[in-house]
Amino acid sequence: MAGAQLVASFATRAPLVALTVDDGPHPRTTPGLLDALASAGARATFFVIGAHGERCPELLRDVASGGHELGNHLWQGSASVLLPAVEFDRDLAATHALLAAHGPVRWFRPGSGWFTPRMLRSGARLGYRCALGSPGLATARYPDPTRVAFRFAARCRAGDVVVLHEGAPHRAAVADVVRALVAELARRGLQATTLSELAARSTAPRPA
Repeated sequence: MAGAQLVASFATRAPLVALTVDDGPHPRTTPGLLDALASAGARATFFVIGAHGERCPELLRDVASGGHELGNHLWQGSASVLLPAVEFDRDLAATHALLAAHGPVRWFRPGSGWFTPRMLRSGARLGYRCALGSPGLATARYPDPTRVAFRFAARCRAGDVVVLHEGAPHRAAVADVVRALVAELARRGLQATTLSELAARSTAPRPA
């Protein structure tokens, strides 16, 4: 059961890579990300921190109306594995309620990426699967956006899940990473899309 609820990549013949972005929305990062994705004709899954979404409801609407997917990153940007069970369940449910107004929410990602079987069971009760990132394809630092993008594109293969981060002014360069990454993926014959589209075009999750 836990294996079915946890994914970090998918087995697929489709030339697709899931692009996911954590910790938004934020007025200094989300608009630039949306512009970069729109100009490239790409889609992504945005893992939203509930408190950020509550402060910026217009940005949640912009993400959803842009054809992107919303995922649950709980209410606060802290390590979810340290939360007591009652608090974890409360934060997961509160963020779900906020996001569900914009469409189906199918995925959650615990803060800091650590999880327990109990957390997977809690997510499953809301119809979630837990989505992590593929090995070597996650970062929150962009000292050289183009270099980050080319390194990730070189590592990607069909079915992988990329994890980037926004949600703070010092991460504004994430838009430049996305712009360069999507272009380089396309040059290599791969398309950036949402987790749900990748899952729909896949035969099965690959072992996490």
